Amino acid sequence: ADEQQFEAWLWRVLVQLHALDAPYYAWDPAVSKDPAAGNFAFSFGGKAFFVVGMHPRSSRVSRRFLLPALVFNLHSQFNEARQSGAFLRIRSAVRGRETALQGSLNPELSEFGAISEARQYAGRKVEEQWKCPFTMPT
Repeated sequence: ADEQQFEAWLWRVLVQLHALDAPYYAWDPAVSKDPAAGNFAFSFGGKAFFVVGMHPRSSRVSRRFLLPALVFNLHSQFNEARQSGAFLRIRSAVRGRETALQGSLNPELSEFGAISEARQYAGRKVEEQWKCPFTMPT
């Protein structure tokens, strides 16, 4: 699949996971369920996650993987790293490796709360008018 097809798959999977999860767990109250909100994060099992999509045809070398894959990073781990003082060191190392590998940082990279992290999940540069396809079942 190309990047847009992968992105469509990623959001279909997240909608399906949410549908399975919603009868048992509330959305993590620490983050928004509105994918346009700056503090949006995907919630599963009542916990907020930053999702990293990976696939063979990603334009970002660091996002390439043999098969399509989704990596779920707990938001609480980022918060703990901030509290312990390790976050800036980790972020600097990751960004340094990304620049060395790709020659630039992912253009969608942003700090949590600045804009919706949903723009980063698939790993591609999204259009200015991009709207997250995640919908909450009614």
